[in-house]
Amino acid sequence: MGIAGAGAAAAAGIAKGYGFEVTGCDLKPDSAYIQNLKGIDIQKGHDPSHIASIGHLIISPAVISLDPQNPEIEAAKKEKIPISTWQEFQGKYLQKGKFVISTAGAYGKSTTTAMISQILIDAHLDPTCEVGATVCNWGANFSVGKSKYYVCEADEYNDNFLNYRSDIAVILNLAWDHPDFFKSQEAVFTSYKKFIGKIKSGGTLIIPDVVELNKLASYVHSSVKLVKITDFGKLNLSVIGDFRRGNANAALTIAKILGLDLAKARKSIENFTGLGRRLEYKGQIGKTKVYDDYAVQPYTVLATANALKEKFKDKKVVLVFEPHTFSRIKTFFEDFVNSLRNTKIDRVLITNIYAARETGNSRELAIKFANNIGLKAKYTGSLEETTEYLKSNIKDFDVILSMGAGDVYRLYDFLKKPYG
Repeated sequence: MGIAGAGAAAAAGIAKGYGFEVTGCDLKPDSAYIQNLKGIDIQKGHDPSHIASIGHLIISPAVISLDPQNPEIEAAKKEKIPISTWQEFQGKYLQKGKFVISTAGAYGKSTTTAMISQILIDAHLDPTCEVGATVCNWGANFSVGKSKYYVCEADEYNDNFLNYRSDIAVILNLAWDHPDFFKSQEAVFTSYKKFIGKIKSGGTLIIPDVVELNKLASYVHSSVKLVKITDFGKLNLSVIGDFRRGNANAALTIAKILGLDLAKARKSIENFTGLGRRLEYKGQIGKTKVYDDYAVQPYTVLATANALKEKFKDKKVVLVFEPHTFSRIKTFFEDFVNSLRNTKIDRVLITNIYAARETGNSRELAIKFANNIGLKAKYTGSLEETTEYLKSNIKDFDVILSMGAGDVYRLYDFLKKPYG
């Protein structure tokens, strides 16, 4: 259930590749993630009839959040069919007997996971890989291998990462995100303490050499080896953004631990072309280039926007930011305001809040947000209204960057449509 989401689709594809019989359903079965699920029957909507003749119901956590009394779930309970989230299923079944390499952190984990995966693939280690975004080189967000290696993202939201027992765990940062679940920075720290407690005996924890992660590492079991991320010097990355060097160094540190050829690993990293929705180049509208990114946190918004402006120093760049969830914007309001006020981007357009699983006044908070940023920002309403504004002013901008984890990725397609 909820098979069209990034993680659920990857788990379904891997399960199919491992020999499981898989079917699926989703309210919106039209995401890019399901196009690679060949041989899987996918139904639109949810219905108790879907559970006929199944042995296990795997659900996206989003289904539990949005519709916990769903008739399909209730029918499975009545029939005593086991129910697991896709993360539970991945940890218990797909990773059984595997050498698990996981990457955690509020940001950077998708890119790092993909870089690690590419290094292992190029080294002919034939890993299975689960990534939270489409890997451009693969045209998919998963890869099914036949070796012992299993590379995955470890998402802290809902404590999902506690389903994984890693042989090697990378933690990139301890940034506080998802305030609807984590009520404080301390709550984040507590979850990560549990996560490192799940590392297998004799395993390895990899962290950057920073105060908060060194503090966390002091709680790791004595049987776990602690390794600091190595700085591998100058890297000629193909992906935009100097901040991606941290992801590359983490991936190369794993290559070093595994005893791989570091020259070949560096080549894998430098040839890595990135992920979908991570400063992804979408195309052109007339002479205006359009990029898209998933960033939702104050730091990532600032770093990502500035990275694109750095690439187009002498061009007029506009950021279309779709704020994601009321809780996130309210909790980190001043941080978001400061990030967008201080970004090097020339203009910032603020759309309505993307509510996701929450409720509130999307326009009211967005208007307040834009007003607090100042003269650089303008509230432009819905995506449709924002599209019309951009079409009317397209000649004022050389580059458009759409940003957010909601529907803003559709902006390029909206812009391509002719008037009327």
